[in-house]
Amino acid sequence: MFQIQPMLPHHYDEVYALWQSMAGVELNPLDDSAQAISDFLAFNPNLNYIAIADEQIVGVIMCGFDGRRATIYHAAVKPEFQGKGIARALLRVLETALHSKGVTKGRLLAFKHNAGATEFWQRTGWTLQTQLNYFSKNFN
Repeated sequence: MFQIQPMLPHHYDEVYALWQSMAGVELNPLDDSAQAISDFLAFNPNLNYIAIADEQIVGVIMCGFDGRRATIYHAAVKPEFQGKGIARALLRVLETALHSKGVTKGRLLAFKHNAGATEFWQRTGWTLQTQLNYFSKNFN
């Protein structure tokens, strides 16, 4: 059994530990700091969720909405809890919230070396975009 709840700033330490324990999740010390995540949660209310089982956080999905498109960040489920429908439940709750906001399109990034993530997103109806180039730039 598990429960889905909104992610709040006080969940940060446990969520960060979950991310650190996961292969395929890469963290940025600035963007993924406690303050940055707290600010992100405040800017994106009702779009970030955790899954709790056995009195611990076992899954997380974070999403931002810029007024036009939604972007999913750092979705993860502890390996020992995978295959129990937790990721799908987190995604379902998030997609329902996005639909209620009138969001018509979402996007996400998954590292090419994270084959499990690529398979999950495709199984849940997300389309792998191979015709795009992804660019980034650090401003620090």
